[in-house]
Amino acid sequence: MNRIDVSDLSLREDLALALRAAAFHGLAEGVCNHFSVAVSDHTFLLNPRGLHWSEVQAEDIVLVNEDGTVLEGRHPVEPSALFIHAAVHRIAGHAVVLHTHMPHASAFTLTEAGAIDPMSSQNALRFFDRVAIDRDFNGLALDLSEGERIARAMGSNDVAFLANHGVIVAGSNVAYAYDDLYFLERAAQQELMARSTGMATRPIADRELARRTAEQIQGERLQSRLFFEALRRIIPSRTS
Repeated sequence: MNRIDVSDLSLREDLALALRAAAFHGLAEGVCNHFSVAVSDHTFLLNPRGLHWSEVQAEDIVLVNEDGTVLEGRHPVEPSALFIHAAVHRIAGHAVVLHTHMPHASAFTLTEAGAIDPMSSQNALRFFDRVAIDRDFNGLALDLSEGERIARAMGSNDVAFLANHGVIVAGSNVAYAYDDLYFLERAAQQELMARSTGMATRPIADRELARRTAEQIQGERLQSRLFFEALRRIIPSRTS
């Protein structure tokens, strides 16, 4: 499993910031959905059950093992979070796993296409050859087998559209994963807005150009780090 080798406090602060940022950007849904970071082969940090993302602070983040035991933290955890995140960390090997029902990206999980068109826009191009589509809705993820099914459908991809459900965005660190989450929603919003006009859309036609552009975006991640640090300044914690 890939995991992040930084201080526990730093990880908790980054994870809490990503949650508050998601609320700030309108990507939260009630007190549902989950963000997690692997800290060992069998443990990960997770947002707690019952807190709105806008109020989550570093001290609220919970450390759990893949069996669902709370190792550190004062809050309980939500069962589906354990089943989905434990499986994606263990099977797909991702260090950071962000799961949301954010509205525009999730809208595509209700369609025959199942996901955005990665050739539709410059924002969408960053997801070229990175997206898995799970076309089988199988109810709530309330057991380990469903989490494992989702993880296997995701495979080696770091973005997954889950049929009639939501999305998963994974990454090597919190800043990169959150940047991708944000731009996935923006790409989905742009495509939906273009389609809603009734005018014919005009996807990028040159696949080699699309590939090169995607590689350029993925190869230059300073912008992702700068974005996350800007969010740290404008969405401070209670102790900042």
